[in-house]
Amino acid sequence: MNVDALMENLVSTLTAATHTLQLPTKSGKYTTPKIAKGYLPAKNPKEQQDDIPCVIVRLLGDETTDSETTAQVKIICIAYSEDDEQGWRELLTIMNPIKTHLLAKRNIGDCYRITLPIKREIPEEQGPPEWYGTFTLNIEIPTVQEVNEDVRGFLAGK
Repeated sequence: MNVDALMENLVSTLTAATHTLQLPTKSGKYTTPKIAKGYLPAKNPKEQQDDIPCVIVRLLGDETTDSETTAQVKIICIAYSEDDEQGWRELLTIMNPIKTHLLAKRNIGDCYRITLPIKREIPEEQGPPEWYGTFTLNIEIPTVQEVNEDVRGFLAGK
């Protein structure tokens, strides 16, 4: 069970889902959303950085039962728009292709699988010019199986 590998696979998946998008930044340029694992990189306060639009993949936790391990992941999407009528549309421009991609390709990498439902949330209260929404995913990940003395004996040829 390698959660870091899951996160890397999700970054690759989200990059594939958003690579054709061109969205506005604070400086007025258009760019593809940045994809970050965990958190955005630290900013230099002396420089203006166009780190929005972006998509952040964050592990919330995982749970292992006798039969499976499930990781819960939050995908945070942030768009930039000073226009209140356009801001939510810019956000959906990021979120819609991500949801479509995740539904069409629920297997992530070689050993992870998104289980339904995929939950999308767009809070009513927004802080323009930054618009954000989230997805919450439950992802099945490989489970380490207990090795007892009988199995050890069998593996040792006893």
